[in-house]
Amino acid sequence: MGLFNERLRSLDISLGIGETSRVTGATPTQIRYWEKKHLIQSHRHEANGNKRYSLSNIALIVMIKTMLDEGYTLAKASEEIEKSHQKADMLHVLMSTRLQGIQYDDHQTFLNFGPLENDPSFDVIAVVQENTAKLYKKAIQPPMPPHQGSLPENKDDTGRSTL
Repeated sequence: MGLFNERLRSLDISLGIGETSRVTGATPTQIRYWEKKHLIQSHRHEANGNKRYSLSNIALIVMIKTMLDEGYTLAKASEEIEKSHQKADMLHVLMSTRLQGIQYDDHQTFLNFGPLENDPSFDVIAVVQENTAKLYKKAIQPPMPPHQGSLPENKDDTGRSTL
């Protein structure tokens, strides 16, 4: 997935203000105003080129427009979007620093977040099934002790080693 995400981020896909307005439903006046209020950003491909809006900014415009259509004020929509970004950032930190493994079966997903800080003999396991998630602690299996001395030699009926 890392390579996919890297390639996706490297794509230089952007739209001008007219096309952005058409696909988002926001007017050019709204888009310019939101940019003036630093809610979105544009960029220029050339020194005197037209403003362009990246895919992430287009998604943000859709989010702002949807919230305004639902009755939010621009200030409240901006506040809610910022909270959403903060939650996403914290979730990214959790997943990138603690997730140690994922296992699946037919009905549920198991996420291993590694040892508890205050009891490192237990791993934190999240079990996700449909629309529910539950957390459990699971005892960490101690490593097998190193074998003292050499292993016994196994021989077959003819006396040859089977190891």
